[in-house]
Amino acid sequence: MSALAQRTVSTEVRQAIVRYLIDNVDSPCVSLSEIIRAVRNMFPLCELTDWELGDHIARSAIDAGFAIEFDADVP
Repeated sequence: MSALAQRTVSTEVRQAIVRYLIDNVDSPCVSLSEIIRAVRNMFPLCELTDWELGDHIARSAIDAGFAIEFDADVP
């Protein structure tokens, strides 16, 4: 697989990310590590790497108008 190729996010994971953002709409900023941890707890068999998951979370959060804490420990 090419380094630039991205795997798609399942509908369930995408919905969980959106739900998390909706639940935290009063926060002006969201933490990538916190959301990655929450998604991993809900979907322990998620095949995305933390990097891929963080990328999808960041894109969703930016689209929704959140500032992002890029605090995830990813290589």
